[in-house]
Amino acid sequence: MRKLRADTLFFLLVTALLGLANFLNVEKPAVSELEQRSLAARPEFSVQALFNGTYFKDYENYYSDTFIFRESIVKAGREIAQAFSFLSPGVSLTAGYEELPAPPEQEKEPPAEEPREMEKPPDDAPLLPEMDDGDDQNVGYWLVVEGRAVQLFKFDKDSFNYYADVLNRYQAELGRGVKIYSLIAPSNSEFVQLKRYSGITDSQNEALNYLKRRLAPGILSINAYDALNSHAGEYLYFRTDHHWTALGAYYAYCAFIEAAGEPPVPLERYRRVDLEGFLGSSYTKTLDKSLEENPDTLSLYLPFTEHEFTVYYAAEGRRSKVIDLQYAESKTDKYLVFISSGGGTWGVIKTEVKNGKRILVLKDSFGNALVPFLLPHYEEIYIVDSRFYSAAAAGKDILQFIRDNRINEVLFVNYMENVNWRKFMEGVQALLGG
Repeated sequence: MRKLRADTLFFLLVTALLGLANFLNVEKPAVSELEQRSLAARPEFSVQALFNGTYFKDYENYYSDTFIFRESIVKAGREIAQAFSFLSPGVSLTAGYEELPAPPEQEKEPPAEEPREMEKPPDDAPLLPEMDDGDDQNVGYWLVVEGRAVQLFKFDKDSFNYYADVLNRYQAELGRGVKIYSLIAPSNSEFVQLKRYSGITDSQNEALNYLKRRLAPGILSINAYDALNSHAGEYLYFRTDHHWTALGAYYAYCAFIEAAGEPPVPLERYRRVDLEGFLGSSYTKTLDKSLEENPDTLSLYLPFTEHEFTVYYAAEGRRSKVIDLQYAESKTDKYLVFISSGGGTWGVIKTEVKNGKRILVLKDSFGNALVPFLLPHYEEIYIVDSRFYSAAAAGKDILQFIRDNRINEVLFVNYMENVNWRKFMEGVQALLGG
């Protein structure tokens, strides 16, 4: 038998010590602030789980999620992967997966979103593989270059056709008495000079023009793309987060309110507050060192219109804030300062404006930064996130909700990648009920 080498003995010793330390560590974390997700909980033992194999699988996930020094190991692993990036030094491509949150009434934690480094594809393979239509998961790709994360876009024509079908059905159900607007927030890849990497992302402008031709007459398509593009070079999107900044949301608001027939409120009317040190969703998905060293500033434009904001969790209403500064000190959750409704079923902002105008903003998280700019124009602003609204929780489908609240306008505000994901839009259609 060969003698054990010193390095082998050292490895075994370190492994044993780490395992022992992990076993003795009784204060296991429940949440990873670095990855912005809940960690696996220790599974409860049962004979059934033991024999069907789920107990050991769940325990393995728990052990992996709560291993001692885990966050340091995750960061170190990401930095090593980036050091061997196949694109060029300082440039990396990361894929991440998303799933829709569980229905609110199930009260389950949203599934984990695990980023992974892509392997180098064959020379004749496309850099972005085809998406799997109908999959519950949505895959996204982030190119990190020059201290900025850019979410790439791959046009899925079938998903855009489905988006048009869903909005056309809303119009058919609601009739002419309710105006319908479609505002799609492009991803930041359209407004960043990617230089030699520009060929790996599809044109969002072409996708939007394709969609516009498929929306029924009477649905007004808001051209947020041109509104943003006319201000290219300004701080429209975060470097470390996929969302637009409040400035980007303001330009989209201008495009909407002008299309609705009103002049926008000048930006100078608002008092601006800057929050430093924001590391957002793109950072937590990529854990890229260059992003960590290049955090964002989140600017707020404080509403001047008197208002009252209530968020309903099923039938229970709770007073909330349109701009909630309790998140101001958070490093990764700063974006929650906008419409901090959490997983609320729906919300309503009642303003001092008395013009009889009531709008429903049916949105994803991109609508959060835009809604505060609507306050000077509407008497009531209803807010629904399709991922959290359900007829069971609200007591009615969205059509009855619109009728009961005498809503006369519906504004769909969704991120380009959600329009490009059929599963997300199936949730928007499901709000209509049977």
